[in-house]
Amino acid sequence: MKNLTIDSLIVHGICPGCKELAALVSILNNVYKCTNCGDELIQHVNGVIKYLPMNNKKARKIVYGKEK
Repeated sequence: MKNLTIDSLIVHGICPGCKELAALVSILNNVYKCTNCGDELIQHVNGVIKYLPMNNKKARKIVYGKEK
């Protein structure tokens, strides 16, 4: 059996889903899950750090390279 390494990052930010300060846990590179409401968010850095809901077309384009 090979070694399994899991790296996660926990950050604090304002979740756009529940509009509260929450702990956000990374589940993929630049994709986070809110521990309050469970929304999946993408971290978008453009001078300031913003978290966009994954149901947002712009967020899906950032993650997948195209709108799905």
